[in-house]
Amino acid sequence: MAELSLKVSDFEGPLDLLIHLIEKDKIDIYDIPIAEITEQYIAYLSAMAEFDMEIASEFLVMAATLLQIKSRMLLPKPAPETDEDEADPRTMLVEMLIEYRRIKACAAQLLEMKEQAARYVCRRPLAEGKITRHIAQYSAGDLVKTMLALMAASSEVTAYIERQEFSVQEKMAEIVSLLKHRLNGVEFKEVFSRTGSRSEKIAGFLALLELLKLNVISITQTEPFAPIYIFLHREDENHVS
Repeated sequence: MAELSLKVSDFEGPLDLLIHLIEKDKIDIYDIPIAEITEQYIAYLSAMAEFDMEIASEFLVMAATLLQIKSRMLLPKPAPETDEDEADPRTMLVEMLIEYRRIKACAAQLLEMKEQAARYVCRRPLAEGKITRHIAQYSAGDLVKTMLALMAASSEVTAYIERQEFSVQEKMAEIVSLLKHRLNGVEFKEVFSRTGSRSEKIAGFLALLELLKLNVISITQTEPFAPIYIFLHREDENHVS
């Protein structure tokens, strides 16, 4: 048999070496030729160029285990007429190899997940710190009193709707008429109200929006927070009557 040029450091442990030998020769893990695997395993240990006893001790323990299984396999089997059903000496080794291979596959998957996670960068929250909220404790008596107060309160609410005294169309005509006599423009607040009522202010504001939409007027402000002035487009004087 050719000498192997591998070292203990090439494998993570004796089970890793056994998995390598089984996969290299395409051996059925449930039917391991224990004599052949044992010879390859021992030949590998004998060919180690650097023999570190601390590292190789677990490999030597596995070698002893393989030799024990091999010797048990060489023992004569019980006669067929006996009822004894002797267990396969390789069973424990097979279970160890299957479990190791499963754990190794999980470790490879975790390593891949770690490499994928390393490609992402997380940003810390803009608002750090914990917000502590204190919930007040109320007795049953307090809850009963609150419920009684709610039941005693009148649920009837009367809504008063203010009568609309000004129409948007009227305010549009009024604004245009005012601007015809004020060619230098009118300050924004002057076109809103004569009476100061809420309905007139709303109608005036809607009238301004409609005139802007029709391009009848223009609004100008020279700088931030400066007075706002409204001007009439001369060619649009007759658009609104």
